[in-house]
Amino acid sequence: MTNDEPSALRKYIADSLEKERQPAAEIKPRKASRRTVDPKIFITDVLVNGPVPTNTVLQRGAERGLTKKQIWYARERLKIVAFKELGKNGCWFLALPNHER
Repeated sequence: MTNDEPSALRKYIADSLEKERQPAAEIKPRKASRRTVDPKIFITDVLVNGPVPTNTVLQRGAERGLTKKQIWYARERLKIVAFKELGKNGCWFLALPNHER
């Protein structure tokens, strides 16, 4: 009993050889990171001369590609102090721990 169809093994081998002959898929480079600075270094540099309004820190961070979440995470890791000016319309400030009042 002869069958004109190749066996399953022969089909598998033929398919494998065909795949090897095809050009490899082009490797795409990784997406470039939006972040250009380290959040910890950034927040330390901004606060080195004393307390800075929180809105200013967030705005400068956004200009450098940092998100609010990244800045807040760095703030927690560095134990940055947050405080509010006295009064009803007081502004929030961030300061390094050694600049605490």
